Amino acid sequence: MVSLSLTSLFTVCMALAAPLGAIASPAPASAHAERGMDKRWYPIRPKVMIISMFAPEDVWTENLKLDQNITLPGLSPLFPKVGCNAEGTICQMTTGESEINAAVSVTSALLASEFDFTKTYFLIAGIAGVNPFTGTLGSVGFARYAVQVALAYEIDARQIPSNWTTGYYLFGSDGPGEPASTIYGTEVYELNTNLRDTIIAYTDGVSLNDTEGAAAYRANYDYAPANQPPAVFKGDVSTSDAYFAGSLLDEAFGNITSIWTNGTGVYSLTAQEDNASLEAMARAHTAGKMDFARVILMRTASDFDRAPPNQDTIFSFQTNQGGFSPAIANIYVAGLPIVEGIINDWDTVFGGGIDPQEGWAFNADVFHTFTQRKREMREFERVVRRSNNVMSRR
Repeated sequence: MVSLSLTSLFTVCMALAAPLGAIASPAPASAHAERGMDKRWYPIRPKVMIISMFAPEDVWTENLKLDQNITLPGLSPLFPKVGCNAEGTICQMTTGESEINAAVSVTSALLASEFDFTKTYFLIAGIAGVNPFTGTLGSVGFARYAVQVALAYEIDARQIPSNWTTGYYLFGSDGPGEPASTIYGTEVYELNTNLRDTIIAYTDGVSLNDTEGAAAYRANYDYAPANQPPAVFKGDVSTSDAYFAGSLLDEAFGNITSIWTNGTGVYSLTAQEDNASLEAMARAHTAGKMDFARVILMRTASDFDRAPPNQDTIFSFQTNQGGFSPAIANIYVAGLPIVEGIINDWDTVFGGGIDPQEGWAFNADVFHTFTQRKREMREFERVVRRSNNVMSRR
């Protein structure tokens, strides 16, 4: 049974009682308006919030005229502003690279009184490495899972036991391939696959960017889809601050992905920030600040995570594979129809939200905190009903 303290009960009561527009307090003095953004608009209620990780991934500001800037404390000093269009329906921010930057920047944005994100769709859109068995240079991947693959014990590969395949093994386990018995809570996140299927349909028929350099490099692979033109696909993202490469590490992290997703995840893309951003969002969801079921994770492939057959890993890792420019271009090529679709079909498809897959609340994060939140709200509603019944008898 869930018990609520008086403090918790008061907090929930006040949150439920307050009208939506009254929840946000006036903008702090540290925020300032630029290019016509009037503080009387606060809180801004975007329909789409685009999250980039570093400067080249911001293919949005100029193209969508996101020139209404709101400076927020807590964002990266390199990227201190959220940019919105004149209507306030589309906004974009850049977190800064790595897990720490992403966690702090996303948290700061979600807690800012200048915004109301309760009905906002979040599009995390950046580049990534790609597993050549699932995608190719320039391809666009949409994830169900994000897995923090390097959150593990590590023994130098030169000193591992002779019967081990890798030096990575999960906390609380005795060796590679065993599940973790010590859990931090940020290891794996599951997103709304019904939303993923809905937004992927908006990318049908897009012509993805490609280059001669990317085509020439992918020809070194003698199997598909590595040697095929770029395409849209479904595949999951690994998170690690360390840039890793090589088939042995990739297989190890693929196995870790499988363990954390009970064999349902597909190790496809490699990135630095996603689990950090998603943890900030999961906590904001439980605080009623946003809806985690409205998160989209899209990564475009800039480089392969392992070398072609008969090529040294270090040579491949340090070679310009030609995938960076098409990967950057395809963020916009694949992302624009999604953003436009959400805006144009708000009343008929997106405004009321898209129900997630069955059992999603149990797996959205490893602690099942969303399920716990539902239980707490049901208990709160029961307490309120009982209180109302008592008052009605007086």
